[in-house]
Amino acid sequence: MENFFQQLLFGLSLGSTYALIALAITLVFRGMDVINFAQGEFFMAGAFLGYVFHVDLELSMWLALPLSMISAYILGSLIERIFLRKLEDNSNGFSLLVMTIALFIMMRAVAQLIFGSSAYRFPAMTDTVLKFGGVQISAQYVIVICTTFIIMALLYVLFTKTSLGLQLRAVAQDKTTARMMGINVSRVNNMTFGLCSVLGAVAGIVYVPIAVLTFDMGQLIILKGFTAALLGGLGLVSGAVLGGFSLGVIEQYGTLLLSSAYKDLVSFSILLLIILLKPNGLLGKKQIQKV
Repeated sequence: MENFFQQLLFGLSLGSTYALIALAITLVFRGMDVINFAQGEFFMAGAFLGYVFHVDLELSMWLALPLSMISAYILGSLIERIFLRKLEDNSNGFSLLVMTIALFIMMRAVAQLIFGSSAYRFPAMTDTVLKFGGVQISAQYVIVICTTFIIMALLYVLFTKTSLGLQLRAVAQDKTTARMMGINVSRVNNMTFGLCSVLGAVAGIVYVPIAVLTFDMGQLIILKGFTAALLGGLGLVSGAVLGGFSLGVIEQYGTLLLSSAYKDLVSFSILLLIILLKPNGLLGKKQIQKV
């Protein structure tokens, strides 16, 4: 039983990371009608930004984290403005999708050029070991979970209590109507992309102490985040959260039944099953299109 609860905490920690990436994918999809395949690279870039500020420049984590978030927002906003803005009104959206794939390749190549192919160790935010009854777990795993819930609470306040949040929701609902209401859709999309870059960066910084930091770490996380978004229901914020936590827990318990070497097999098997059996996800509803 103790092992069951310990694996549950590990799964929730892993699922928290997937949930943040799935949230970012969902927000960009709702606002810009495209799957952002470069989202995993913001996860990687954020982790490296945190490493530079915290390890190389020897700043405290409480200073390195906000600096990394600001840098990630600026990076995301610039990328949207330079590479994506002119393609947003493309009728079929295919050019925009291809551009996000190109950005994924470019950002990974730049990271490899700057940091090389070596693996880096990111120091844990705390060495404390927490005990829950007979269960022992590093506090870093709990930090990942708590950070995710804090971000979700902040996003809830943003989307429901602020003028900016209402604009973001309006653009996600109907861009044409939003323009008629005087909302600058391009500006809102730029802010959305910057916000999602921050989500990726925070996920990378809090997760990387329990993993390793490499230039290609975003390649797998984007696939897991995409799987989580599909599992919950693509385009649904609540679905992204549910899908992320569900995938993390299922993946963790799957390693108990099989082996840690088959962890990715569990995730991608779920992806295939979703596509085949329930393409609208757990919370998605079947859409009927009138012609």
